[in-house]
Amino acid sequence: MRDWRTNHQHDTLRGRADMNPSGNTLMLTPTLVDLFSHADITLQIYHLGRRVVPCSLEHFGAFERQEIAWSQPWQSQAQVALVFTPAPADDPIIWCLALPLDEQSMLVPALRDGFLEQLMSAFKRQPDGSLALDSAAETLKEVAIALQPGELTKALLHARIAHDLERPASRFHDDARAYYLGDEPTPAWQDLGLQGIADLVVRRTDEDERHLASRLEKLSSPALVALCDCLAHAPVQQPSLLDAMVSRHQATAADHPCLQALMSAILASPLDQAGRWLETLLEHSMETTALATIAARGWHHLEHEQRSIDYLVNMSQLSTHDFRVLIKDLTRIPRLRLPMIMAMKQASPGSTLWQQIDAIQREKHG
Repeated sequence: MRDWRTNHQHDTLRGRADMNPSGNTLMLTPTLVDLFSHADITLQIYHLGRRVVPCSLEHFGAFERQEIAWSQPWQSQAQVALVFTPAPADDPIIWCLALPLDEQSMLVPALRDGFLEQLMSAFKRQPDGSLALDSAAETLKEVAIALQPGELTKALLHARIAHDLERPASRFHDDARAYYLGDEPTPAWQDLGLQGIADLVVRRTDEDERHLASRLEKLSSPALVALCDCLAHAPVQQPSLLDAMVSRHQATAADHPCLQALMSAILASPLDQAGRWLETLLEHSMETTALATIAARGWHHLEHEQRSIDYLVNMSQLSTHDFRVLIKDLTRIPRLRLPMIMAMKQASPGSTLWQQIDAIQREKHG
């Protein structure tokens, strides 16, 4: 599978396009979705950041037109992968972008517009009617919104794309399946690849999850961490597996490296029992890393009146800097913005939470 580092010298995209008077380049179109649509290029889009999951063209198009906020902001950006295939048998081409957002997660269009203008001049009509992509691919390396994802994100993205295009998993998939779901953990952990684990997680069935629940306590710490890191992006659906993960978390020492990975995977699950487990966590004082994990992977469970208040009260014990960073992160998630604002309004006068919020407001209004 070719990606953002590949040389595309021989790739072409076929389709129609509006031409400028010189007959050489595409005329400016309002959005990236419009560009690919006018060129008859089938486009798939994936969220990166909070979750590596598909993104609908409708959502991305409305976001580009500044009609809606970005649903999964990450580091004040809309981090996305644009995926297209020149021909059915060809390897997909992947462009990863980080589009800047304002405080309400609406697109800040200047850098996107600049990228579009560069693409218009780079897409050129060939004699056979196709659109050459070689120079456009090179353009991506030079723009400010180009994104280089980490190894986990790349593995999950490739796993998602291959699955969605109904293509075979990587050559590492069978070994990962044998290790995690077999009666004995063979081959050795050291021989597994992250890509195979990502393939396993993306392609797993409900029965696989139930079987994995019985195997969880036997997994080594490195194997468990790698599995949980992937499950944070492809959430657990079966109660039995979630119960097994909660049990493993409870049996893990507070300073163990597995603890945060388990927490991320548990909180990513949409199951009600994950939300109830979060409530038990919030009964105790929590440190910055744990609270940040809740915001990053379990934000959807905070769309709840009591949990949002308990979270903010717990968070108010942090330093002023950490409090502000987390508040900024949460209020940029569109579905959480109102619940967080309503919860902050319920802060008792004089409380630590009230003091943290008051300090922000006084600074904002001078």
